Amino acid sequence: MKKTTKPKIVFIDWSGTLSKSKFWGHLEASNNDLFKKIEDSLFKNNIDLIKPWMKGEMTSEDVVKRISDETGLDYKVVFEEFANGCKLMEFVDPKVPELVKKIQKRGIKVYIASNNMDSFNRWTIPAMKLEMLFDGIINSFPIKALKHDFTESGISLFFDQTLTKEGVTAKETILIDDSEDKENKLSNYGINYHRITDQRTLVDELTSLLTQET
Repeated sequence: MKKTTKPKIVFIDWSGTLSKSKFWGHLEASNNDLFKKIEDSLFKNNIDLIKPWMKGEMTSEDVVKRISDETGLDYKVVFEEFANGCKLMEFVDPKVPELVKKIQKRGIKVYIASNNMDSFNRWTIPAMKLEMLFDGIINSFPIKALKHDFTESGISLFFDQTLTKEGVTAKETILIDDSEDKENKLSNYGINYHRITDQRTLVDELTSLLTQET
């Protein structure tokens, strides 16, 4: 078997990778009409809010207010159900925590790296106790930068602070993500980009890391 270099940090995306939970996902079975009305309002009629929200330019309150104004739904109901949904998020597979721990036992740090909202820090992280499992969490909202945001000189606005703090280079890291590497920006930066698919799941990737020779 070909030897591979053991990464020092594994970054894992949240939405679509570590979790497929939806903001109001708990309503999908119990009140599908309400779920669909809210989802359509945000992801069809107000899709332009998503990027500013992830970059810390809007809060959850701002976004829910827009949904409430457009749909006529009670703001308090939409907001409370939003917070509840964020607290009820789950891992894509129950094997994930144990696989993360096994990777950490190999001396590899595991971070969440997510283009995400204030809701992630406010409700999901504490509810799932994510800070107790992962070595660190990078969320775009507080740093006001997305994963593919770079300065003109090539500095990653999303990753550089963490890499400097940990004393590692981009080439010593892996990012597992379900999205495409836009214009190969992260690969060109040096991060080893591993994209998951329906055929190549997160569990497959984490298991592969544990079976590689180093």
